[in-house]
Formats: sequence, C-alpha cells, structure tokens
Amino acid sequence: MRCCVTLGLKWSALSVGLMLMLACPSQSVMGQEKDASSSSENANEAQDEGAESDEQATDEPDPFQVPEDGTVEELFQFMDDVRKIRPKKQTRQAATKLAKKVFPAIMEAAEVVMAKTESDEEFSEAVARKISAYDILVRYDSSVADEQAKFVEKYAEDERPMVAAVAAGHLLSDKVRNVRGGSEEDAQALAAEVLAYADRFGVSKMSYRTISGAARTLGYTEHTEVAAGLYESLAPLFGKSDDEDMRDRADSMIGSARRLRLLGNPMEVFGTLGDGSEVDWDGYKGKVVLVDFWASWCGPCIRELPNMKKNLELYGEKGFTILGVNMDSTRRAFERCVESKEITWSNLFCEEEGKTGWASPMAVHYGITGIPTAILVDQQGKVVSLRARGSELDEQLSKLLGPPESEDEDEPAEAEAAEGDEENR
Repeated sequence: MRCCVTLGLKWSALSVGLMLMLACPSQSVMGQEKDASSSSENANEAQDEGAESDEQATDEPDPFQVPEDGTVEELFQFMDDVRKIRPKKQTRQAATKLAKKVFPAIMEAAEVVMAKTESDEEFSEAVARKISAYDILVRYDSSVADEQAKFVEKYAEDERPMVAAVAAGHLLSDKVRNVRGGSEEDAQALAAEVLAYADRFGVSKMSYRTISGAARTLGYTEHTEVAAGLYESLAPLFGKSDDEDMRDRADSMIGSARRLRLLGNPMEVFGTLGDGSEVDWDGYKGKVVLVDFWASWCGPCIRELPNMKKNLELYGEKGFTILGVNMDSTRRAFERCVESKEITWSNLFCEEEGKTGWASPMAVHYGITGIPTAILVDQQGKVVSLRARGSELDEQLSKLLGPPESEDEDEPAEAEAAEGDEENR
C-alpha cells in the first residue's frame, strides 16, 4: 500500500509475529492431551528458564542493554537490531518474555535519544518509536496503558509542531479505529477532527499517514458520502503543501471522492490496453464487468486470481467479463505476470513517463491508494460493488446473472470437490 512515512511501522511486523506465536503454538504442543500439554508447558518453562540462566552465565553482552553513551544514530540502530530478535522457542511464554524485553528496551533507547538530541526530527522519530513500542507492549502488559496515555497526551500539546503531529496523530488514529459501526454524526465529527489536524499540522510526509489512513478507514464504513466530502476538503490542503509529493496527491484526493460516489452510478473507464490499442468501454455495455486494479507484486491480487478465473468460467457465457487495470511500473513485470499466471482478459497498462504505477491515469482518476481494488459494474453500466472480491464477487454475480448452472449429474465427485474449494477459500 502506498505510504510516505514509516514512523512506527517497523514494529508492526514484529508485533504480528509475536502475536501469531501467542495464538498458534507448535502443533506438537496443541495435539497432546490436557495433562500432557500441561507437562509440556512446564517443561518448556523450565527449559526457557534454563536457557535464560545459561545465557546469563556467558560473557556475551546483553542484547537488550541500551548503549546510553552511543550516538543518536547508534541508538536508532540499537532499536532496529533489538526488534529483529526472535524467541528461540515458538511458545506463548517465550514470545511474551521476549516482548517484555524488546519493547521496554526500545522505549528506554527512545528516551535516551530524546534527552540527547537537539533535532526536532530526531526527537519526533524517538517519540514515534516509543509510542509504537507502547502499542505492542500493552498487549502483553496492560499495566502500561495509563503510562502510555499520559506520554501521548503530553507530547500532543508539545510546542514543536513535528513532535505534536506524531502524538496527536496517534490520538486521532485511536478514534479512527472506533468509527466503524458508529452513527453518521460520529463520522462527521471524525471528519471534522481530521480536517482540524490537517489544518494544524499541514500536509507533509509526517502527517500523511494519519490523514490518509483516517479518510480511507472512513471510506470503508457505510458513511461514504461523509468520507467523499472529507477527501474533497483535503484536496486544497494537499494542493498548497510545501511538499511536492503531497501536492501531486491532490488529484488523487478528488479521485477518491469520485470513487466513493460510484455506487449506483456509471463508471468511466479509459486508457491504453497492454497491446497498445485504446480501450472501448462502450463495447462492454450489456455485460457485468469486474474492473480490477492490480499489480504483479500485490500478494492479495494474485491470490484472488483463482476466484476470478472460477467465476469467469461459471458466468462467462452469461455475460460476465473482467477488465484489469495493471499498476506495475514496467512492462516486463506486467507481461511476465500475465504469462506466468495465465491471465486471459484484457488489461489497461500505461508506460508513459510519470504515469506508471500509482500515478497511472485510472489510478489517479479514482484515487486508488491500495490494491486490490475490485469494482463491479452491472449490465446497465452502474457500479454495484466497490469491493467485489471473494464471496462478495460470488454473491453479486449470482444476484445479477442468476446461479451458475449445476454440475452434470454424472460428475458428482467433481461437483463435491468444487464445493469443498469454496468452503476453504
């Protein structure tokens, strides 16, 4: 997904890994009887404690010891190194023990940076890393929640805009997480806060993640008109940003508003196909069309291909077709993927300088900031779904074209296998 800043993002991957190990211990442990499992956990605990004792007995330096005399650069490198440490055993206890060492070490190192540096940029980076470490540590130790809240609230009012933007952005992101399922008044209040945040801190690489994330999340709710209005209000702020990259995104803000208002309305499709010819969108009239924004490097896009091919086989003769909008930066990557994945439908592809990838004309026109984005257009040319993937695509096609023809009665085994695949998708 397109993003301009990485503050705090580095810790997310480690969080996911640790959370997975907490939720999914090894099969050998899970498959035993309760009493055996208990014995195994006790054994693991003893082994972990023994391993820890052995480590302490060696002369090797403590990897969690913060280099307080180090430079700011060395301290940031320490944080990077610590986050890469993995537990020797994939057990709940080992993962929890590690989390309670890794993230306090990162937080301590961040405090040392904050005490040493005279740079607002380095200070705000340290604040961001400490907040991110808190976000993960609180999942293992809820007692730090109040401590985190006080830290964030303190720096949200900091006189240095760059520092305050980080902390205030975290507070706003917390509110964004709770917007789904809320009322339209809640959505409007959130939109007002996002605009106030953008007005206070301006639009920059520092604030982009918070602003775009809030608008995007709001767009996923039922309050799409509120989200569309927010994008339209943000566009002028992006247009007058001091950052050229942010100014270039102003058109994409308008495009996002345009996309959110597509439901029940016609979709405009234009551009050059992979073979160099211009797409004839009028030629698709009367068909159900899946307009799929994708790229060869997008894992979820590639994983959806079998479902798309299955539905094309089931409904192709009934009037279903697919038109891809490829967002690769090079023709070579695009063509290699089409060939290796046996993609048979037409694809828009732009290789004009400055208009590839995220800057491709259709992507900008509809404000595409994340893929896959799959838009389904009915026989009348009106959009019926903005997220036509997986079961959503199946259900929409059945509604628009009727259920697929049943398998031949003399091939029950094949039909049963297909049903099994459907359940496991």
